[in-house]
This record gives sequence, structure tokens and C-alpha cells, in this order.
Amino acid sequence: MPRISTRALLFLSSYAPLFLILAMRSWRENRLLTFGLGSLAILSVFALLLFLRYAFRLQSAPVLVTSVKSRDGDVMSYIVTYLLPFLAIKLNDMMDVSSLGLLLTVVGVLYVNSNLIHTNPILSIMGYHLFEIEDGDKKTTTLICKRAYVKVNSEIDVVSVGDYVLLEKP
Repeated sequence: MPRISTRALLFLSSYAPLFLILAMRSWRENRLLTFGLGSLAILSVFALLLFLRYAFRLQSAPVLVTSVKSRDGDVMSYIVTYLLPFLAIKLNDMMDVSSLGLLLTVVGVLYVNSNLIHTNPILSIMGYHLFEIEDGDKKTTTLICKRAYVKVNSEIDVVSVGDYVLLEKP
């Protein structure tokens, strides 16, 4: 399982598009907030890229896929929180900003503690797909890979990036 700091960085990258939306919405009222949110978005995506680069260097192991189910739809349920900025949140109102910060903190704690690193729209934008697979030992895990289709009874070279989360090596 990745360290909490790694999972927190991955959480931040999953919200990079939201941070950019909020930055755009705050442009007229608060340029400092715009710069801060934009910087957070860029840095968090950079951290995700570093994490992937590191993960691809880990020792891989072959996994025999005995059953597979697409999980790409999981990302769409995560996107619901992106609607928040369009619900009349005023970024110049301290109460609105505080309540949004509290909500993002709660979602962040749930994301990090639930090890949901695979539920990340940035990974989708980068062309990754999610699958729930079962291996020859009947272990069910989430597979993150660039393939749009995973064939049953195929062997895939993977690295473990979390509890029950595998990343296919390119």
C-alpha cells in the first residue's frame, strides 16, 4: 500500500481539474487564490506523473486474469463532486470557502483511508482504464492499464501500487 503522503498526493491530482475550475472562477475576485489553486493543480498532476514513473520501476510479476469486469464508470461517480463550484459557491465569501474546504477535507480523508488511488479522472485523461480482475488464486483486485480490453485467461505483467490495486507495466 502506498504511504499516506503518496495517497494524499494522488487525491490532490484527482481534483486537479476541480482546482483549475475554481481558479478560473476566482480570477476576478482573488488573483492570489487563482495562482494558488492553479499551482496546486499543476503540482499535483506532476506528482502523479512522478508516482507513475516510480511505480513502473518497481519489480513486476505476471498475473493470470481469470475473470474481468470494466470499472471505468467508477470515475463518473467521482465527478459528481466537480459540480460543487457551479452550485453558487462564492470564492470571495469566507463561509463558502470554508464549507468547500471542509467538504474537500472529508472527501480527501475518505479517499486516502479507502485507498481509492485508482479512482482518478487524470488517469482517465491519460488513457488509463480500470478493471476489476480475478487471478488464478481467486484474488480480486483493481487493474489500472492502458488497454481498453482485457482478455480472460491472459497473463499481464503488473506492479502492486496499493492494497488490491495493480498497475500494468508498459
